[in-house]
Amino acid sequence: MTMIVFENARVLNEAADGYREDCHVVVENGRIVAVDTGPAHVANAEVIDVRGGALLPGLIDVHIHARLSSANVVQLLDHPATYSSAHAARMLRHALDCGFTSLRDVGGGDQGLAQAIDDGLIPGPRFFYAGRTLSMTGGHGDLRPGHEDVEPCGCSRMNMIAHVVDGADEVRRAAREELRMGAHCIKIMLSGGVLSPTDPIWMQQFTDDEVQAAVEEAARWRRYVAAHAHTAEAVMRAAQLGVRTVEHATLVSPEAAAALRDAGGFAVPTLSVVMALTERGDALGLPPAAAAKAKEIAHLAMQGFETAWRAGLPLGFGTDLPGDVFDMQAREFLYRREVQPAAAILRSATVTGAEILGRPDLGRIVPGATADLLVVDGDPLDDIALLAEDGRRLRVIMKAGHLYKREPIPA
Repeated sequence: MTMIVFENARVLNEAADGYREDCHVVVENGRIVAVDTGPAHVANAEVIDVRGGALLPGLIDVHIHARLSSANVVQLLDHPATYSSAHAARMLRHALDCGFTSLRDVGGGDQGLAQAIDDGLIPGPRFFYAGRTLSMTGGHGDLRPGHEDVEPCGCSRMNMIAHVVDGADEVRRAAREELRMGAHCIKIMLSGGVLSPTDPIWMQQFTDDEVQAAVEEAARWRRYVAAHAHTAEAVMRAAQLGVRTVEHATLVSPEAAAALRDAGGFAVPTLSVVMALTERGDALGLPPAAAAKAKEIAHLAMQGFETAWRAGLPLGFGTDLPGDVFDMQAREFLYRREVQPAAAILRSATVTGAEILGRPDLGRIVPGATADLLVVDGDPLDDIALLAEDGRRLRVIMKAGHLYKREPIPA
């Protein structure tokens, strides 16, 4: 692989709150091999001039659903796997175009999508997947309408999304199955959700024994549990039962946020999906029950986000966008700036994302790190909106040393 040198670079520092000025960064064999001040003086290297821009690590979104091809459950269950995979390919390309070089899929993604990306069949970010989620009967992953009394089974249409399991033994079996198939983590449901048809948001889901079974099985593989949890009670249970990442935490209290922080956990707020479902719910054909639940939490989502941040809880960057609202992914930067400074948002989308993934080689520009790099026109620490333009302000996108996008220096 050709050696590539980024010259005249303002390099985002490891804390994601400032820059190292006038640097060069040397990339070889997919890795960053040097970061230093001044010119590189490397012979036979391809040179990329960063003058006028900023050099950032690739962005990380740790809450997506690549195969969630509709926000309407009825439509989703009617989509065959080939259709949902085609949707995933479109979504993954868009994410990479926006500068996301790593994604964590927490429900529906599988080894096939990861391998298709790795083998170059479809363009996309590095892909970590949880496989199918674990839901109790009547929980957030149980997508059967309330009038349907057919038992869920392995041949069910909803099998792509979730295992419906009850009791610790069923939880263990489902967790073991996903871990056998390469799951990065196990995803469980601890509160009601918006798109599922029969569970109110406030509903507590799974018993302590069931949650602990999932945590134990994940630990056996040196993996962890991620939990869907909107309410403060669900977040508190997650903290007490050994869950590592809490997804959404929309209605979190200061006490629950502090408990999760003290337990060494992370929260992954997803403001984009709340805004998308309230702004574009009618166009998406959102069923009345789901629309009502989205409205129920929309006005509290920003308050919960601020509560988690003020508590010092480490926050990952997540979006959770289903169906045709996948194109709102980069708008998460705009929603978060209502509460956080740009440096905190950038840290969530780089350093903290890498910590959640357990990949210290990602999210930083240091020797030995994987060469996921972005050249941004302008200064995102001054204006985070530069990252919310669907990649139009990205001059270079590099993933593992390969140039996915390269544009000339603006005149």
